[in-house]
Amino acid sequence: MYASRSVPRADRLFGMAHDHDHVHPHALDDDDFEYEDIDIKEALGLPDALPPIRLLPLPELAAEARKAPLPGQLAALAAWVGKDGREVDEDGDLTDEDQAAARTALGISAEDFDFLWEYALGVEWLLFDPEDEDRVLAGETADDWASGDDESVFAAWSSTLAAVLGETLELYGPEPDFDDEDDEEDDDEDDADDEFNFSGQGMAIAILLFLARREGLTGEEFSEVLWENAAGGVVDEIDEETREELAEARERWEEEYGDPARLLLDKLHTLLAISETDEAIRLTPVALAALHEQLVEAGVEIPLLPPTAAELTGAELLAMAEGISDTEFEAEASAWSAARGADAAARELLELAAEGEPGERMLAVAAVTQIGAPAEAALRASLGVPQVRGYAKVTLLALSGIEELSDVPAELELGPDDLAWLATDLLTLACDDEYPDPDDLAVSFREAVPLGQEVPLFEAMARSQHPDAGDVLDHLGKYHPDKQVAKSARTAAHKATSRR
Repeated sequence: MYASRSVPRADRLFGMAHDHDHVHPHALDDDDFEYEDIDIKEALGLPDALPPIRLLPLPELAAEARKAPLPGQLAALAAWVGKDGREVDEDGDLTDEDQAAARTALGISAEDFDFLWEYALGVEWLLFDPEDEDRVLAGETADDWASGDDESVFAAWSSTLAAVLGETLELYGPEPDFDDEDDEEDDDEDDADDEFNFSGQGMAIAILLFLARREGLTGEEFSEVLWENAAGGVVDEIDEETREELAEARERWEEEYGDPARLLLDKLHTLLAISETDEAIRLTPVALAALHEQLVEAGVEIPLLPPTAAELTGAELLAMAEGISDTEFEAEASAWSAARGADAAARELLELAAEGEPGERMLAVAAVTQIGAPAEAALRASLGVPQVRGYAKVTLLALSGIEELSDVPAELELGPDDLAWLATDLLTLACDDEYPDPDDLAVSFREAVPLGQEVPLFEAMARSQHPDAGDVLDHLGKYHPDKQVAKSARTAAHKATSRR
């Protein structure tokens, strides 16, 4: 959507940790590394498709990008280097004198300069002079940023995100040891350097933040995922003794090198790529747009939603719910219903509810319920549709204000078939794990089935036309921790199979 010649390719963004394009010609021999195409979708286990997303218009994204301190520092560094360039040593670094002058000009510390230098070389804010390898020049990304063009500015910001995710944790931890000779003086604490590998983890956790963009990640989750991945992703699979050894190694590591999670978060803050509260860490709109672009290039389908709720179809409205908060979905549904007209909106949503899966059905009914009294005609028209009849009765009862059972009109009484359908919808969502936690399953079951009503409800589910009833009963029969409930579910599952 925001294509530009300077936006890093998907393999570049995801493979920054293994990318040696910015290494000075004298720093490595050609035989020391290989260029490989990276199948990011496969490497990170990404699905073929993700829920649709709405992005800010390009001018707003560019405006947000311009506010970030980090690109401003990189632009200042590129301006200091200039078109005539600066001399570098055989390792591709500025002389000590020039480093001091650059830090003074930019007003940053030596540590911050080290990161800035790597970011700059990583995505061509700076580049080595192709005609004089002992000089560094301002690069194409700096030109893009300086142009002021919205597309180019967003491209430069996206490239900088690639550098932060790819380079930050490469500069964290112990210095790389290129000595091939055995060192007999290494002790156990030095061996801990081999326990953790943070290479590539910046991008991995950024993708996790994209996937969790609705809820975000807590600070603890962010840190634990980072450490677990750095340990090889096997923390949950190892024995207690090994887990304790890893915990001790992590403690020594943090004492020696600091907290990698905090380091990465701080760098992302300077790019305005994340927001961080006590509750959650989330990607900002400009980071979502950059990562969306790269994921799509990597082969993951992520549809873009229209700019406003009024332009959504009902199906798009329901599909977007997975990627936003409940409050945001309610606002979207309200705006969409207002644009459609209450009655038309309610009818379209109820049609989608009848055709959809249980999760979609409950979302659609929730949106209809939010419409309130203007949806009454559509709800009454749905009393003859088995998939939504129970929901329509519950919603109409709520709208009527009737509280006494004796006052409920016959047409709104919930029969066994209605209750079976509602319970099956709820339990289908609770039974979607192949190997569920029995205690969690028991909690979900009790929320759907009143105490003492298990057997009659199971009987009704066995007779139900709900396509998931048999699978739900079978699942409960296998995994519900209450032996009597499980036995009743198995009996009903057998009856359901026999009837079909």
